[in-house]
Amino acid sequence: MRKVASVQDAKARFCKFVSFRNKFCIYLSLVILVCYYAFVASVGFFPEVLGYRLGPSSITLGIMLGIGIIVISIASTGIYTLFANKYFDKEQAQIIEDLQESGALESMIKGESSDKSQEENQKTKGGAK
Repeated sequence: MRKVASVQDAKARFCKFVSFRNKFCIYLSLVILVCYYAFVASVGFFPEVLGYRLGPSSITLGIMLGIGIIVISIASTGIYTLFANKYFDKEQAQIIEDLQESGALESMIKGESSDKSQEENQKTKGGAK
C-alpha cells in the first residue's frame, strides 16, 4: 500500500517530471539540429571536402555524412522511445494516480492553482472521512 502524497508533493513531482522530460527532448532535438545544420553549412562552405571520393567508387564523404545524420536521427528516436516506454510512461501513470489520490488533479484540470482551492479540497476530503 502506498502512502497518499499531499497536494503540494504531488504537484511538485508532476512539475519535476515534466521539466525533466522536456529537457530530455530538447537535448535530443538539439543533437539532431546541430548535426543537420553543421552538414548544411559544410555543404555551403566546404563543398570540395564533401565531394571527396572514397576509393574508386562514386561514394563521396558528403553521402557518408548524410547517411550518418539519418542514422543519428533513427538512434535518437530509438533512445527517446526506450526512455518513454521504460521510464516516462510508468512515471506519468504513477504521478497521475498520486494527483488523483491527493485531489490535485481536479483543480489542475479546472485551472485552479490558488492555495485556497487546495485548502478547500483538503478540508472536504478530511471532513468526508
